[in-house]
Amino acid sequence: MKISAGAPGWYDACTPEERATTVALATSRWKWTVVWAVLTGAGLVLAVFVSTAGLLPLRRSPSATPGVVLTVAIGALLLDLAVLLLNCVAWARVRQVFSGAAPDAAVRPFRRMRWLPTSLVSLFGTVAMLMVGIYPLARYGDAGLAGMSVADWSAAGVAVLCVLCGLSTMWLKVILRPVRGGA
Repeated sequence: MKISAGAPGWYDACTPEERATTVALATSRWKWTVVWAVLTGAGLVLAVFVSTAGLLPLRRSPSATPGVVLTVAIGALLLDLAVLLLNCVAWARVRQVFSGAAPDAAVRPFRRMRWLPTSLVSLFGTVAMLMVGIYPLARYGDAGLAGMSVADWSAAGVAVLCVLCGLSTMWLKVILRPVRGGA
């Protein structure tokens, strides 16, 4: 049976097992979306720290990462955060609809999210990771672990979070259809 997402009463054609499985999936994905949104926020804080590290009285030199590159990383993380927050709300609504707590109209605004190009969002995060990550690696190659400053370690953390948070947007993309048995 094929159910068109968003048509009036589309969730009524589900079996109770499909509803229960979909509610469980939506609850799990909602929790993971919150976790990744918090990690993305932490990446934003780290990126702002690295960009202002030259102004702070740190023991070692500030990061070698240029401001333009950090701006790209901040842009990628902001885009990830926006997508994750939208998915967080959408998963909560899917959970409400399939548990019977809300009408199907609650998910109707999210029908077009299936066209959201999360692969491009993830690609932007990967590009940001490559742009930011090369500078801490170069510092490590020149001076070793002892020569890396707190800002360099933070820049490396920003690079890792850029790619991981970008990938999480693809994994946590909302689905507006019931989960079939065993999935």
